[in-house]
Amino acid sequence: MESSPLRQSHNVSKMKIRLALLAAGSALCFVFLCAGAADQPAPPLLPAEVPINPDAGRGGLLIVTLTLESGEQLPFVVDTGTSGTMIDISLASKLGKPIGTARYQSWGVIKTNNYYTAPKLFLGGAPLLMTGPAISTYDFKMEFADVNSTVMGLLGMDVLEHYCIQLDFTAANMRFLPAEPGDKKDWGQAFPIVALNANDPRPAVAENLLGLHGPHSLIDIGCNFDGWLMTNNFQRWTNHSVPPAAGEAREPYANFAGARYPQVFVQPKNVESDGIGLHFFARHLVTLDFPHHTLYLARKTVGPLPSPGSKATALPALDALIDDLLLQATNAMQKDLAALEHSRATEREKTIARKLTAALVNEPKPVPAAVPPAQTHLSLGDARPETAEVGWLEPAANYIPLNAEVASPLLDSGKIYTTGLYAHAPSRYIFNLGGGWNRLRGEAGLHTAFQGRAFGVIFVIQADSRELFRSPAVRDADHVRYDVNVKGVKTLELIVEKAGIQNGGNWALWLEPELSRDPLPNSGGR
Repeated sequence: MESSPLRQSHNVSKMKIRLALLAAGSALCFVFLCAGAADQPAPPLLPAEVPINPDAGRGGLLIVTLTLESGEQLPFVVDTGTSGTMIDISLASKLGKPIGTARYQSWGVIKTNNYYTAPKLFLGGAPLLMTGPAISTYDFKMEFADVNSTVMGLLGMDVLEHYCIQLDFTAANMRFLPAEPGDKKDWGQAFPIVALNANDPRPAVAENLLGLHGPHSLIDIGCNFDGWLMTNNFQRWTNHSVPPAAGEAREPYANFAGARYPQVFVQPKNVESDGIGLHFFARHLVTLDFPHHTLYLARKTVGPLPSPGSKATALPALDALIDDLLLQATNAMQKDLAALEHSRATEREKTIARKLTAALVNEPKPVPAAVPPAQTHLSLGDARPETAEVGWLEPAANYIPLNAEVASPLLDSGKIYTTGLYAHAPSRYIFNLGGGWNRLRGEAGLHTAFQGRAFGVIFVIQADSRELFRSPAVRDADHVRYDVNVKGVKTLELIVEKAGIQNGGNWALWLEPELSRDPLPNSGGR
């Protein structure tokens, strides 16, 4: 039996294991072959549609609840990268006497555990078919202590290979489809499933996240990030000094089967194949038709799925434009903007769309000191700073920079703001006012996605090295307003400090900071 439990990465446990099962001194190797799955008899009873955990593919592993014959219910991780189903070692006493030992390899580390006669496992009211008579034990409570201490096993390919399974991450459910399903028009693009290599029958596709066709990638639903690339491919993916070949990607983008994906988190692995993980698959409706050796992907989102319970605000009128911004598709964004200008979108939505488009095409911005006196108002999001420094990612005006933690570029702090500055602590923006402005007004707060988990920030405004404003510590959904006199000020500094020792989650935003001054005589004002 081939198998792969869990690898440790970014506080997520996931090991890749190969099992060789030995009994009474002789080798009993229960090896399944994906290519042989079609020869297996159709299951007499398909499991009913079952719920999956809402955070699956949004930071969490994909977990379903299995039932033992005794009625005991156990949470299992669904893992197509694991050849054999495994159960927590705490249940060994319920499995009878060991019938052998299992040697397994986890990224080159070889360990040994007992294996037992497999118990009957039920899912969605139906007994699950399993290739081979044995199941191995493993200490999942230790392995998943930092993720989910309730995980009691892995549901591997020795079970999954018998079924056509559809994973709907939007609806948070897992469907078992008939062996000869009908209409497939909503299933998306089809990819042949092949064995990973001649010695490893786990399921793979002849694509990878770098954009190359040919090197097989393991289909690894149990991998709790977007995937990995072999060392050489990873070096190509991160090498921005060399222009990508046709179809190739450069971080933080992936290319898969000719389609571009933003905000992708890929790890380097010194292994013999590339791999595609849960977070990438979760952007799709996924159909794994193992009996017919076919993977179907119907793309549902361009970027990562938002975290469950996310309070992020949406502007549906901007969805198409935001998708194209994430893909850095400048021409498409300009077409989206033109369509919005002639639509029934609100003026606020149109303004945000203009700001986002201008940010992507990097339109030149004026230095406040050089703005003609007839102009009486200027958003600092539309002005060029002399200095811009932030504590995480990169400085950004009128949008949130591309990243794997926040799926939307909108300035979201309880509501969507039209202009502003991304300013993760510690940060500093310095503007040359040239003594030509009178007031600075606006708000400041934390990004909605981090309200409730940020350690807190302090907003500071300095004028010619003199402090004009210092906020109390801002946490959760707190907002502060500022209205300061900058008459005669030459150098304006917007500073964000961390409120304590720790800096986690301190995604600070200067929101609609606007300079103003009196109109010239007989100018007619703004």
